[in-house]
Amino acid sequence: RTSVGMEIRDGKGVVYPLSYTMVLIDGRWKLRNVVINGINVGKLFRDQFADSMQRNGNDLDRTIDGWAEVVAKAKDSAEGQQASGQ
Repeated sequence: RTSVGMEIRDGKGVVYPLSYTMVLIDGRWKLRNVVINGINVGKLFRDQFADSMQRNGNDLDRTIDGWAEVVAKAKDSAEGQQASGQ
């Protein structure tokens, strides 16, 4: 297990700290978690998934189906922003 720290700069020169944790599994490094500007992305998604499971009566299939719709909408929105130059 190892952590990597770095900084990302946006087009305006604003610096955002980024760190990620890697783990060695079966001889291959795998990404374990990402923290961007103090936001723990892994924990954020775990908490959102747990909340969604609770709202869906702990029905895993329903929860995953609901997430698939959210991801598709987010992807469409991101592609639309890229096309408009935002």
